[in-house]
Amino acid sequence: MKHASSTDEQTDDQSVTRLERGATDKRAPTRRRFLQSAAATGALAAGFSAGSAGTVSAATTGIPTPRLHVEGNLIKDPQGNTVTLRGLNIADPKRLNVTAPARGKAAEHVVDLLTDESQGWYPRVIRVPAQPVDIGEHEPGHTGGPPDPVAFTEAELEEYLETHYDPIIEQLGELGVYAIVDFHRHWTDNDAEDGWDGEWGNSETGTINEELQEEVNMFWEIVAPRYADDDHVLYEVYNEPTEPGMWAEVDRQWVRDNWRLWKELAQPWVDTIREHADNIVIVGSPSWSQNPEGYYIEPFEGENLAYAYHIYSGHVVSQDEAWDEVGIDGMGTDGVYEEVPVFVTEFGWEATHAGATELYGRTSDFADPFFEWLESSEAIHWTAWCADPIWRPVMFTRAFLDEDPTLPEDTDSIGHPYEDEIPVHCEDLPCEWDLLGGDEFAGEYVKAHLEAYRDDGLPGDGGGSEPEPIQVGEYTPEDTTGDGLHNDFTGDGETTHDDVTAFFENLEDAGIQENPDAFDFADDNEVGFADVAELLRRV
Repeated sequence: MKHASSTDEQTDDQSVTRLERGATDKRAPTRRRFLQSAAATGALAAGFSAGSAGTVSAATTGIPTPRLHVEGNLIKDPQGNTVTLRGLNIADPKRLNVTAPARGKAAEHVVDLLTDESQGWYPRVIRVPAQPVDIGEHEPGHTGGPPDPVAFTEAELEEYLETHYDPIIEQLGELGVYAIVDFHRHWTDNDAEDGWDGEWGNSETGTINEELQEEVNMFWEIVAPRYADDDHVLYEVYNEPTEPGMWAEVDRQWVRDNWRLWKELAQPWVDTIREHADNIVIVGSPSWSQNPEGYYIEPFEGENLAYAYHIYSGHVVSQDEAWDEVGIDGMGTDGVYEEVPVFVTEFGWEATHAGATELYGRTSDFADPFFEWLESSEAIHWTAWCADPIWRPVMFTRAFLDEDPTLPEDTDSIGHPYEDEIPVHCEDLPCEWDLLGGDEFAGEYVKAHLEAYRDDGLPGDGGGSEPEPIQVGEYTPEDTTGDGLHNDFTGDGETTHDDVTAFFENLEDAGIQENPDAFDFADDNEVGFADVAELLRRV
């Protein structure tokens, strides 16, 4: 995507009207669980006094990350469990490292922050952009424009991977988090006289951009085998193909022609990946990856394929809440996730005028209906954009600057990071970032949602298999509400004062102390009196 007014890319705002269409394969989102997490209250102490019972940390490290594969429209693990991935985007790791004195964190610090379960972070996947502008050290943003392909050499790519990218992919694997390797190319129409600069193809002549094809193929020739044995890695073949776009329903002939032209360009990239690796491959679409329903025209060839969808709060399709539909400009999904997995690898919002118009939106208007749609099917996976204080829409602000996030000290590119001097705002890395939220920013909402769904759709023992019963004294407590918390001690199917008493009297029992996640009612990463009080409050 394009990160705001002085950004590296831009997503056009196109008109969409809502068409009436129903969808199948729905899961009722566990809204009670999410709202509990997002608005958890302090525990009540009434009826209990401080005693000898201590607390135990409920934090764990990541999840199992076995190799995933596609079955129909679902993602599965080797045991056949259905897996749903939810997570975040970060900035390009080289950009993070080079601008760390201004940003306040290098790439490894950002990953440390976003995977710190003691701070309530639970992304199960992180998308890591690899930008040609950073690989080849070009001037970013609108002033530089997208660099002409081929934008980097093999030597530059190898150095980029070894120095900046490999460490992040390895770090995510060690932390138990899936990683999306995203070739983050921005390719917009700069109205060049030759008709090529900024376009991936020419719909009038039916020809593809050979230089662009060469660049992307070279990237995957080197990258695909590099992470082929890393079970936690998925590949996103090309971030956002732009023009020629697909701005109508898929039954229009010119739309079908543009999709087939895109496939002519991109199928060799998929084939290149498949020559080296069987990792899941996420395929984008023309019109800034807003047309995954191109699958209906002619699917890409190969196994373990999914399709990308990028959408923001300012797009009319979002204002109409028509993500499940078609829309006049074809910017909905037309329910394609009923046929094939869909990864919403970019979405976000902020209610400021610092970013582009398609990014503008409020939590109160956009978040609830959009996340309800995201959770309507196990076939929809997502990574929110962007866990950064600079790339818009932002989720953080730099606490060490006490800056106004609507008027940041630095804009997206922080000048020309490969020629200009980087301002030093943080002399002793890492420096603190503050999470943004409220009605203006997405950070708090996204974090709360990730926490609420932290045990949903996991591979291995975390998904598809029944957990082992927990014995607590004479009781075998059960989860009767579906939130992962064992509220029913007495086995009568509901939460009563008898359950609270049993919990209190057995607080030191090994069954509770060794399974803190099952009894952390206060959502404070500990098990103690606050959890007993919170269970009492729920009676």
